[in-house]
Amino acid sequence: MFTGIIEHLGTVDSLKTNDEGGRLKIHAPTVTNHLEVSKSIAVNGCCLTVVEVDHEHFSADLSGETLRKTSVGEWKTGTRVNLE
Repeated sequence: MFTGIIEHLGTVDSLKTNDEGGRLKIHAPTVTNHLEVSKSIAVNGCCLTVVEVDHEHFSADLSGETLRKTSVGEWKTGTRVNLE
């Protein structure tokens, strides 16, 4: 369960979108050792599922609905995000 308490910060490394959704890659070395594929993480309050993880980054797929209902699609490389 997400508590609403910001535990870490990350930085948008890349965001690729299309009409059907997209993929977000976050630089977050303070959390990647706790993540694995299929785990959930809140990014600026938006619950996302991890689809890739390495030592310093994680990626999540984005649905078209997520892009329409949140500000995720407006983020640029370098945007700082709250992680929980």
